[in-house]
Amino acid sequence: MRCACIYFLILLAGESCDSQKKESPAEKSITVGSLTMTVPFSLEYTKASGLDSYVAYLIANKKDTFHIEYGGQKIIYDLFPHPPMAVSENDGESMRKNLGKLPEDVVVSKYYKNDNLQNIFDKNFYTYDTINSIVVKVVQPKRTGTGMTGCYIPELKDGNSFCIYAENLDSATQSMGFRIFRSIKYK
Repeated sequence: MRCACIYFLILLAGESCDSQKKESPAEKSITVGSLTMTVPFSLEYTKASGLDSYVAYLIANKKDTFHIEYGGQKIIYDLFPHPPMAVSENDGESMRKNLGKLPEDVVVSKYYKNDNLQNIFDKNFYTYDTINSIVVKVVQPKRTGTGMTGCYIPELKDGNSFCIYAENLDSATQSMGFRIFRSIKYK
């Protein structure tokens, strides 16, 4: 009987802590289309005007900005920059001779075929994940501070797409971004 009472008190205390977490004044809920997400209260949420999609921004104290878009599926595919193309040393020399310099989006590599296949010169890693039963594409920089941190949902239940991303974040802001991403769910 005594163990049952102690178990009940622990369970009650745990539920009390959980309900306090959900109502934390340090966070606020934001709705974008058919989704909601929880963001730190310190972030400024600003709506903008988009041509073919809903556009908004989450601005951090350091002026780091998370871009938010909700709309047709093409919004996602326009955001991914192409990585530099690796070429052989001979092709690089030929480009330098003909153009006077190597183009900015070209790098010379001894192992150029494998480097292109493996996107060695891309600034970011891309992976698929599932957040609250939603399949998302997550992008994160290979080196903190240089590259994109983002979450892309190519197809929502309503047929639209969603993305939230920022560039060149420090480790603390990047970590905050991943907490925001993990809070995304259908309303």
